[in-house]
Amino acid sequence: MEKKDRRRFSRVNIQWAVQLDFGTVLYKRFVDNVSLGGVYIKGDFQQVIGDVCTITLKQSGVFVKEVVRAVGSITRISEQGMAVEFLSMKLDSFFFLQTSLFYKSSDPVLLGKEFIKSNIFEIEGDLVFFQVDNVNVHTIKQVRNYLLKQE
Repeated sequence: MEKKDRRRFSRVNIQWAVQLDFGTVLYKRFVDNVSLGGVYIKGDFQQVIGDVCTITLKQSGVFVKEVVRAVGSITRISEQGMAVEFLSMKLDSFFFLQTSLFYKSSDPVLLGKEFIKSNIFEIEGDLVFFQVDNVNVHTIKQVRNYLLKQE
């Protein structure tokens, strides 16, 4: 039986540094791949599915600059690493992420079509919220309040 791919967005290989802050535990790793919906990070993690964290993605190189700051939730854990789905991020982070993915993608037209077809983004003020199945409205509001305090 063929395994169905449940991904909403194509993945793009971008080697950015990532910092995952779970409040009591902080991980610093490198991203394996990124999509408009989340990131996959290789490594060993002591977290469980559903844990919420702040995600800071930075370009690798001489001049390290913060590029994307978001809040995410772990959706999958394997022996190789874990997938973190974006819950919310500021609009400027979202635009930078989207532009970077289009630029680095081997098929930017497909990415554009996926973005247009998807109906999972909601914008409130300068925040983008991602509609996800495993997170309730109360958690999303907590995320929003947290991000508003980060200014």
